[in-house]
Amino acid sequence: MRLRFPTVAVTLLAACSLSAHDTWLVPQKFRVPAGQPVPVALNTSEAFPTSEAAAQPDRIASFEVVTDTGRAPVTGYRVEGKSLVAEVTPGYGTTIVAAATKPRFILLKPEQFSEYITAERLETIVAARKARGEDGKDGRERYSKIAKLALCSAGRDGAEPWEPLGLRVEIVPLVEPCGLRQGDEFEVEVLFGGKPLADVWVTGGYEGVHGHEYPVWVKTDSEGQAKIPLDRKGAWFVRVLHMVPSTEFEDADWQSWFSTLTFEVQ
Repeated sequence: MRLRFPTVAVTLLAACSLSAHDTWLVPQKFRVPAGQPVPVALNTSEAFPTSEAAAQPDRIASFEVVTDTGRAPVTGYRVEGKSLVAEVTPGYGTTIVAAATKPRFILLKPEQFSEYITAERLETIVAARKARGEDGKDGRERYSKIAKLALCSAGRDGAEPWEPLGLRVEIVPLVEPCGLRQGDEFEVEVLFGGKPLADVWVTGGYEGVHGHEYPVWVKTDSEGQAKIPLDRKGAWFVRVLHMVPSTEFEDADWQSWFSTLTFEVQ
């Protein structure tokens, strides 16, 4: 059943800017002591890892932490300045934190929507709009943000980082993210609805990357896998944007998911 939502018009500039922003889970430190609560910020901006505006708590669809002892909901998150901040308690080894937002409507004029999907290299969407004669149509989209983070603690092994969490579009590490070093390739798998997503762009970047100037663009193979070359140490992210024709919302022609995974390279 297609769900009905009221159409909310937004200004062209604000809509275009909002659609281009990425959302990440950003810790104060990636290497933390097991068993001690640490703050993690959900940040949204065009410049990693900063934030221009905080997501409101009621926008959150799910927020959880996965440790060596299992999965648990994250509660008590609140707005602090331009970030939504939560306290999470890491386990031993690798801890995965994950948050997802509820779908939000966006409306773009034809030329702005075309510019947006072209910049994102969404070739299939560009071709579909042309084939359907919709080049001159407004872009009506429902988008969601999905963010994951790998925290690292000493001690016995923690949660297996390659365990999917059931998120709609999910980037799953295929190697231990806490062991990544400069010069490595980070192998990941992209899932859509729990199934490998082939032929989708995976981008990667680090502190100072702005807008869509991602230094890494790699397409997933037939098994939904990609290798991200890591040429420097520090905080990194990998990111996927997947868009499909909307089957859930009557006010939108397209539905999309922006998915990120944040980690540290030693």
